[in-house]
Parts: sequence; structure tokens; C-alpha cells
Amino acid sequence: MGPCPLAPGLYEHGVYDAGGSYCQRGDVCCHGRDDGCTVPYLDTICYCDLFCNRTVSDCCPDFWEYCLGIPPCAHPGSPLSHPGCARAGRTYPSGATYRENCNLCTCSPGGQWQCEDNACLVDGDLIDAINGGNYGWRAGNYSQFWGMTLEEGIRYRLGTFRPPPTVMNMNEMHVTPSRTHVLVCPSPTSIP
Repeated sequence: MGPCPLAPGLYEHGVYDAGGSYCQRGDVCCHGRDDGCTVPYLDTICYCDLFCNRTVSDCCPDFWEYCLGIPPCAHPGSPLSHPGCARAGRTYPSGATYRENCNLCTCSPGGQWQCEDNACLVDGDLIDAINGGNYGWRAGNYSQFWGMTLEEGIRYRLGTFRPPPTVMNMNEMHVTPSRTHVLVCPSPTSIP
């Protein structure tokens, strides 16, 4: 197989791989975004992290093969690669991700979005359904909870603080009033 065209970014319009290994030579493949995950490349640098794998790519030429196991010339930007995954009128390469509320969606090599299936703490469809009814109140998207799973919401107590130990250790008091004690309730007019 001949040289593979690079993904757009470092060099555009028909510039071909200079050959050699980059991520493999440095033995680096970083998960997520890591701005320090670089390798010298000709007169610049290229990246070996997952964030470089975007529509406009600055990945090292061997990133797809060495880090992701995608064969040469099948990486995003290559004319031999699959068309990618469509979303909102744009096409994204294999490995691209986006968040759908609390679920991470990833473009698979087959050109389909694969999304996690977590129960989200805030559900847009449920908010719309509630607001479509006549309940006397309206549901809202409390943005501090958007993107959290239901499990995370329970674990973080839905934004409340854990009571201090003195409150947690309080017990109910049982008092038997004597006949000499009189309970006095203030009248409503005496309450400020």
C-alpha cells in the first residue's frame, strides 16, 4: 500500500505521510485530552491523545494505527476511511465523542453513534411532559444538575450538604412534663 494522506490539520491538500513512527517510537498514547502528549514531527509537533482525533486533526500519522488499532489509510481524513458519523448537519470521524446530557456518545468505526444508557438526573423529555400538563407549577432545567447521572445525584445528595456530626448524632428527647409545668403557646398576634 502506498503512502497514506494525512488528516487535515498539520498539512493539507494532498501532503502525504513523511513515513516512520511517532506515537509508537515515543511509546505514548494518552486518553482524553493531554496537551503534553506530543511527539516531534518534521518542523512541528503532533499529538498522540484522543482529543487530536477530530474533524480537523493534528494527530501523529501513526496515531490511528498504534493507539486505536485502525489500519493505515483508514483513519479519519483518509479517502479510504468510512464517511464518519453525522450529527447536526456535520460529519465526525471515528472515535469522535459528544455528550448527550449525562451520556457519552462515540462515533464507531461502522459510522454509527454509540451512546451510554445512564439514567440522567435531569430529563428534558420529562420536563417537557410536566410543562405540557396543567399542574399549577412548571418544571425547570436546574443547570447545576444537567449532565449528572441519577447515581451521581444520589451520591452527591442532590446538591445538599451533609449535616454536621453533632446533628447526625442527635436523638429524640422524651420528656414527661410534671403537673406544675404549663405549656404556653404564643398568640398569633404576638409573633413578630
